[in-house]
Amino acid sequence: MVNSVSGSWLTFPRLTRPPRRGYFPVLYLLLKVTSAVGMGFVLKQADARSLDRLPLIRTNYAVAAVIGFFASVALGQTHISNQAALLAAATGVLFVAGLLIWARAIQVAGLALSVVAMRTAVVIPVFAAVLIWHENPSLLEIAGSFVALLALALVLYDVAKRETPVGDEVTAKACPARSSGGEATRTAPQEEIPRQARNDRAARGAERDAKTAKSEGSSALITHRSSLGSSSSLLWLVLLFLADGLVMVPALVFRKELPLSETMPFQTIIFVVAFLVTTILYYLRQPRLNPDTLKWGALLGTANFGNYLFLVMALTALPGLVVYPVIAAGEVGLLAVAGVVLWKEKVGIRSWLGIALAVLALVLIQLGKAASTSI
Repeated sequence: MVNSVSGSWLTFPRLTRPPRRGYFPVLYLLLKVTSAVGMGFVLKQADARSLDRLPLIRTNYAVAAVIGFFASVALGQTHISNQAALLAAATGVLFVAGLLIWARAIQVAGLALSVVAMRTAVVIPVFAAVLIWHENPSLLEIAGSFVALLALALVLYDVAKRETPVGDEVTAKACPARSSGGEATRTAPQEEIPRQARNDRAARGAERDAKTAKSEGSSALITHRSSLGSSSSLLWLVLLFLADGLVMVPALVFRKELPLSETMPFQTIIFVVAFLVTTILYYLRQPRLNPDTLKWGALLGTANFGNYLFLVMALTALPGLVVYPVIAAGEVGLLAVAGVVLWKEKVGIRSWLGIALAVLALVLIQLGKAASTSI
């Protein structure tokens, strides 16, 4: 639908009610953190229940798009420009890729570590702002970016280290020293052992060697699978870092180049396009769909929409200097603790240090942004 006056091709129903402002800023902040934690919780539960990710995420975007439409009407944000709509459509494709990658990263690396890879991706829009808009980042933003990369490196290193010893330990246990029993028997003086005893001993030695070779082969296979698991975890964490960083760039473009009055329609189109993309993938793959998938997908969609909505509402009532550090500490800390406490994920000392550094990095970057904005 083209509107020749406003230059927009998509128009939402208009209402005279003005946008509502936040009356409970702290509540909005808590709801934002709760929504983000809820998304991680739903994805982890879906993995535990062996639900197919694609129909789950498709249902999520359908629910989020419906909520977004009615929220746009309620807030009086009823039309969107061509530029914002095209940007939202591209962002919707990135949203699908990012959420599918996060779901897979949770499956192979765990919730606690995946959230570090996801949140440290904030350095990508920082670099984009420097390259595209030639911004001069503050010292705090530069320091925060380096700390974020250090946090990610610690987590990736810990994932690589903690997987490697598993196969080695199994190999050591499965392959006893050959020289302990059979070798001593074979080196005994031949003239002291009768011929029949020598034949029996040789047969037992051959059988023992065959079992040892089989054990070595099995342990080598276990070691190979362990190394593949480690490589898979590293790959998906790196992909999650890149995907989540790319998702943040269109939001940065929207904030800098487009009117904030189009915020809610912008978000709604993102969810609509994401739903269309996942629908195409759904009919190409034709995965199984069950009531559990619909239920958890609806919960994921509600949390997904609230994750963005409550951020916007919190920012209308509180300064970013307060909002972003609280969100950083709350989301990373709570999701990491939930992964360890609820799902018994194993997190090493280096990963805990990476989690703490990720929180520090996010706080430093947001403090740097606030400081540069106030100048």
